Amino acid sequence: MIAALLKQVSLLCLLALSAFPAAAREVHRAEIAEAFAPNVAPERRVYCSDTQVVTLVDGTEYRACVNWRAQSKSRLIRTYAALEGPDSDTDANVEIARACFDLAVASQNDPYRTAFDVNTFVDGARAHFALCAKTRAMMRTNEYSLRVYERGVWLG
Repeated sequence: MIAALLKQVSLLCLLALSAFPAAAREVHRAEIAEAFAPNVAPERRVYCSDTQVVTLVDGTEYRACVNWRAQSKSRLIRTYAALEGPDSDTDANVEIARACFDLAVASQNDPYRTAFDVNTFVDGARAHFALCAKTRAMMRTNEYSLRVYERGVWLG
């Protein structure tokens, strides 16, 4: 009974190892787009950043603002392309992967575009990466992948 249970557990572990790919890490990254966040209004404020106590003519002390500041913050969405690869690979192969990733990103970064379409970018970048990897005889190409993600930041 216990032996059969152990056999089933070991079979499940073997299946899990074969079904899930090896762990991946971010090998390289590039910023590929920036846009102001839609539906997020800029934040604006005027505030006193420094005060000083002054004595008025009648002898009373009064705290007065001596340095006014205006601040405006906007929400910006930065879009990144990331190359993910195996946890362990030869340095030479990683360098080829990074060079191919840089070419793939550059091939899709039209400086005159007016809008960014993530699907068009990813499809084009993947095709250029695959062509570069084949041309440069990159090894383990099936263990490298491209993904796109966004991060929001406040500017100002």
